[in-house]
Amino acid sequence: MKKVTLMLAALLLVIFLAACGQGENAIDSNESTGNIETEENADAVEEETEVEEEPAADESTEEESTEEPVEEEHGVEEETAAEDSESVETDETPAVEEATATPVYLFFADDQVMDIYKEERSIEATDEELFKATFEAWVEGPEHANLVSLIPSNVEVQSVEEHEGTAHVSFSSALLDAQLGSGTEAMLMQQIALTMKQFGFNQTKVLIDGEEHPEMFGHIDTSAAIEAENTENIPTME
Repeated sequence: MKKVTLMLAALLLVIFLAACGQGENAIDSNESTGNIETEENADAVEEETEVEEEPAADESTEEESTEEPVEEEHGVEEETAAEDSESVETDETPAVEEATATPVYLFFADDQVMDIYKEERSIEATDEELFKATFEAWVEGPEHANLVSLIPSNVEVQSVEEHEGTAHVSFSSALLDAQLGSGTEAMLMQQIALTMKQFGFNQTKVLIDGEEHPEMFGHIDTSAAIEAENTENIPTME
């Protein structure tokens, strides 16, 4: 009876031990399976991370490729602005006026200082400088042998301007050195007025250094403008 009891006890012990071994194996199996799943999940997460990172790189590449045309557009705009600036500067550059030959009359006294005669000349000057250039030729004196100048050759023509329809001609103070009487003073003033008459000015005021001189030579009030005669009535010296 004891033997039977011992055998049963031993059998139960063996069964118990076998059952415990299977449980541990099951636990180990689950743990290893969990580890495998964890590693697979980690690999999957890494792959997803790499997949997500790659579009980011693509996005940066797209941004760079997008920015490059912008820089090119800025370069084109700057070149266009520079060309426009050059075009504006070219348009604003004033055209240089060329001198042309203009026929004019210069007025001088005859060698007896009795009458005024006109002498035809060709003046090379621009339209803007024509009046002044005409008087400068007048100061140099006549070309005809029977005509004379009433003023010193060192007189400077300072300016010729228009004020309210009246011509203002300014000479240097050397003009005051002319030796003139009352008749020759009137003749001199008329020569100056006739010179501007041919350009459409009926009256001319004579100035010294830009200022009025009421009695320039002590005979005539030169503070008032000189009324010019008709140029057609002035003979040409033959």
